[in-house]
Amino acid sequence: LKTFMQRSHLLATISAVTSTVILGAMAPTALAYDFVPQQQGEINVGLGCLDNCIDPGSIFDSIVSLEDETTGSRSRLFVDYFGEGDTEQRFDNGNIRLKTRDAGTTADGFWFRPSEYNESTGFSEEKGQLEVGTYLFNFSTKLAELTIDFFDTESSGTTGVLAINGQEIGNPDFVSKGADGNIASQTFTDVESIVIKFGLDRPQGTGDGVDFRLSGEPAASVPEPASILGLLAIAGGSFMLKKSV
Repeated sequence: LKTFMQRSHLLATISAVTSTVILGAMAPTALAYDFVPQQQGEINVGLGCLDNCIDPGSIFDSIVSLEDETTGSRSRLFVDYFGEGDTEQRFDNGNIRLKTRDAGTTADGFWFRPSEYNESTGFSEEKGQLEVGTYLFNFSTKLAELTIDFFDTESSGTTGVLAINGQEIGNPDFVSKGADGNIASQTFTDVESIVIKFGLDRPQGTGDGVDFRLSGEPAASVPEPASILGLLAIAGGSFMLKKSV
């Protein structure tokens, strides 16, 4: 009797594990990922780098800076860290200085940081701290979901998505103007590429700087039919074996 119970318990365990494997294989495997590199530095968006470049990560096929309508120029792109242990970043012999706490407010963690830049003169307003720019993000794989967190948007009709998968949006759903230090989020599905505009440059006054984060889920991979049938066959065999004991 003891041997029989041990065998039955073992076979029941095998069957349960096999069922778990089948469910795991058939369920979506996608997980949410933070796409912001976890190190400070500059990303090459077509302007080269003032110092050493950092890798944007394999999720991106490319990040391309486009002419921003409020500056008339392309912008640089940095990754900056805010929080305990933050240090000032300096580039171009100190002409760009990303302080630990900028002219606006900051949020904890690593954030993408646009940097207004005049391609003709090499001059950057506020020593690079005016976070204004327009970028095309090409992803290396299709994303089931993409979430954009916009930090500190304080102007209307200036920050938001302009195009998705090569199709311009006629009436962009711009992020609403918010209180100092606000964080607004937008989520899109089935994204292969996206154009996003950040911030506002006011040549005659203080502009509106916007930092951002990207996170998302790659499209779920579906197991091959043969693999599913094979797993079902294994499960069926285990079930039959258990029944015959």
